[in-house]
Amino acid sequence: MKKYWLPVLFVFCWSARSEAQALSGISARWSDSFVEWELYASVSDTTQTEEADSEAPDEELYGEMKLRWLNLRDDWSEWDYNLDDQRGTIKMKWKDDPTQWELRTYDGAVVTMRAAWNNDFTEWRVTDNSVSLTLRSRWTNQLDEWQVEDATRGNFYIYTMYRGDPREWAIEDGLDDSVSQHIKMALVFLTVFHSTPRM
Repeated sequence: MKKYWLPVLFVFCWSARSEAQALSGISARWSDSFVEWELYASVSDTTQTEEADSEAPDEELYGEMKLRWLNLRDDWSEWDYNLDDQRGTIKMKWKDDPTQWELRTYDGAVVTMRAAWNNDFTEWRVTDNSVSLTLRSRWTNQLDEWQVEDATRGNFYIYTMYRGDPREWAIEDGLDDSVSQHIKMALVFLTVFHSTPRM
């Protein structure tokens, strides 16, 4: 009878550890290109002792995002991402309309991203048909701070580590558990895509 409890205990501990991870940053893989990105998550492993925990790193590589057609640098309309064990694509819904994007995962989830206003890329509506959030740039003339402020679901804040340098971003994820990692991935994508040069 005791041997059956071991797998259940393992699954419980593993899920508690994975829930403790939250997106903490994204940085360009190369200093002179914005076609490949590395995503980081904060780590808070509650199974370690206090001594060991103080020596552990605060964040770890959690995933990546990259332009689908790396050899066609003039086509920025399709991206692939891998976030922990979740993979998906992000693409412009219509090739000639940069105000509508769609994130699709390999397990069937869909997140739509639409600009709130025509020809204004500083405010976006992001939804998976059960959760809807509004992402805004803090300033309209400087795109290095973006935020979601939702009275029900919490806040999400993403900003450049160094003013005027879009290669490295910090993420403060204060959204509750009703917001999926896919929606958070869409928020991160919109931010870095609209705040970096096409090179």
